[in-house]
Order: sequence, then C-alpha cells, then structure tokens
Amino acid sequence: MRAAFTGHQPLMFTDYVDLATGRVLSAEPGGVYDIAPASGRAVPEMPGNWFVPVEAEQDQPEPQAAFEPDTGED
Repeated sequence: MRAAFTGHQPLMFTDYVDLATGRVLSAEPGGVYDIAPASGRAVPEMPGNWFVPVEAEQDQPEPQAAFEPDTGED
C-alpha cells in the first residue's frame, strides 16, 4: 500500500517493510512509501494514525486547449 507519513520526526516501524528498499520501514516527515506488513506479523495494513493512504498516480490525459489558435487562414 502506498502511504504518506504524517509524523513530525523520523520514526522506524519494525513491523513494516519499505517495499522500495526491502528493509524495515524508516519514515521521514513528508515521505511517501510503498509499505507492507513484515513477514509473519499480524498488524494492520498501515501503522495506525502515522500514515494516510495515497492513491497511485494515474496517467492523466494532456489538457485540451479551450479554443483553436488563430492561424490567420480563412
């Protein structure tokens, strides 16, 4: 699950793995992490109130012009 850390100081969460590094989750303020419970741990999907879910970035279509540019051709 992708989640943003809401804490105000760095914290380590030994019950969770940072999927980007494969190591214990060590979260920094403002960081966004792909996390999962560590093997054999019966814990919630996210560490309590320390994190909020983040939706995966989706391919956004390019915005269309509100009008056609004037090419000078009539």
